[in-house]
Amino acid sequence: MPDDSLHDAPQPGLGPVGPASPRLLATLRGLASVIALESGDDLFQQGDAADTLYVLDEGTLEISVISDDGRRLAVNVLRSGTIFGEVALFDGGRRSATVTALEACRVLRIHRRAVISEVRSNPEFALDMLRLCIRRFLWVNALLEDQVFQPLGVRLARRVAFLLESSGEGNIVPMSQRELADHVGATREAVTKTLADWKKAGIVEIGRGRITIVDVDALQERAATGTV
Repeated sequence: MPDDSLHDAPQPGLGPVGPASPRLLATLRGLASVIALESGDDLFQQGDAADTLYVLDEGTLEISVISDDGRRLAVNVLRSGTIFGEVALFDGGRRSATVTALEACRVLRIHRRAVISEVRSNPEFALDMLRLCIRRFLWVNALLEDQVFQPLGVRLARRVAFLLESSGEGNIVPMSQRELADHVGATREAVTKTLADWKKAGIVEIGRGRITIVDVDALQERAATGTV
């Protein structure tokens, strides 16, 4: 029985929707062609025309945006089984972000005409796509509220916890302080100060290009709403 709860939004900082349902993935695989990416390759860039839906089959991808004044913000890290690119696909617009491979990736590509044809002929597929789009919008709304209303310490804790789950190596987040700053829309100096405070509290250890989480429970407490 399909899940009809369209209003169940993911927690801020924990990624948009997670892996798609097996039924939706199976349908999309039947419509897809395969793209291979190497680490550092862009799948598409912000401003590109949008006529394709994607599924990350293997590997890890990063979504980033560039502001009008040239600042870069890493919005999310995608894991295997994630569908993306669906919003621009349906409105016929342009890509609102850049997607870059963080490692070798296998990506499934489904053209707009195939998706629209399946929507018209398959009501269950149409409902699954509707659920996906609604959860994506709810996640974006939660992310915007997080960015506006939560202090840096909360945003950083949520992002580190998410990165630990999505792309961590054991208890290590393989990311520099500059890269973390890109993920939370802050300066490197501000992120460095926050991490130094966490180190004094015994929550993390800081190395070159990596953050080791010593106390996951304490990190989760820092991620709670209303903490600093």
